[in-house]
Amino acid sequence: MKPILFAAAIAMIPAAAAAQDTHAGHGDHAAHAQAEVSAEETMLRTTIAALQAGTPNYDDMVPELADAVRAGEASITPMIQGFGALQTLERQGEVQGAQHYRAAFENAATDWFIALGDDGKIAGLVFRPAG
Repeated sequence: MKPILFAAAIAMIPAAAAAQDTHAGHGDHAAHAQAEVSAEETMLRTTIAALQAGTPNYDDMVPELADAVRAGEASITPMIQGFGALQTLERQGEVQGAQHYRAAFENAATDWFIALGDDGKIAGLVFRPAG
């Protein structure tokens, strides 16, 4: 399986990275950071489920990303459906402003990178085989 890169996602990750540190100097930074990670994990779980169902959550994406997902939907949906049920999703850290997650499915292990914009929408989304 080749890495699936949504072109709009790659362009948007640096902007999302710059926007993520908006809580510096505002009390408990660690608590705010954990809340952001939780929001990203929740959004990623929702997105994976929607992609597997063949009904991508376009309203949760910035327009450029939604357009990129629409363009690749015919090939992406069967691939993600072939992964089988999501078994585990574990945060691996941060890469260039995006949260990195390792997803274990019944039939595949993949790495996902997700970045949310200031509006809470997905600004960057990439997945590839784990490794």
